[in-house]
Amino acid sequence: MLALILLAVVSSVFGARPGFHGTGNLEWRDCSNSGDSWLKVNKFDISPAPITIPGSMRVTLDSNLSHQLKDAVTMDVVIEKELLGVFTKVVCVKDVGTCHYDDPCHFLNTFKGVGGCPKQLADNGLPCTCPFNPSQIRLPPTQFDVTKVSSEWSFLATGTYHIKISMTEKSSKKVRGCIESFLKISYNKLG
Repeated sequence: MLALILLAVVSSVFGARPGFHGTGNLEWRDCSNSGDSWLKVNKFDISPAPITIPGSMRVTLDSNLSHQLKDAVTMDVVIEKELLGVFTKVVCVKDVGTCHYDDPCHFLNTFKGVGGCPKQLADNGLPCTCPFNPSQIRLPPTQFDVTKVSSEWSFLATGTYHIKISMTEKSSKKVRGCIESFLKISYNKLG
């Protein structure tokens, strides 16, 4: 037990958790089985550290999608917040939190009704609604601004988070894409 505690402390001070890439701003890993994966994440970063909201952040992504994604997958999102040294799941409320999506395309279609994809994605030729065709997904360091946080979510806006997103093919039940990360967020009440 003492060895696990020491490993956790040493990892957080000197680098990323075992198996994770430490960018200095967040820790992440592609958690899919490479032989079954349709989505391969090569690079992922968010800065600054911690992310301050409201505020600006820069996101970088380099990945490859090898199959078309339509209604063939389900998506599971796990969001956990560290409380007293233990990661605790954030419940799914209004499609935010630890949620299961039988049809992620339906969920993403909300972008069609609110003026389309965010400008930062559109400017880089990246779609945000289905279908997603096989392609290389590259987002160079790009600024996103979070202008406000809903009062109902502000209590969650500060802390260390563990986030895992996985896509499972409906017919085979195989995980076809997975990314997992740890990051810190700081809520600026004056923002």
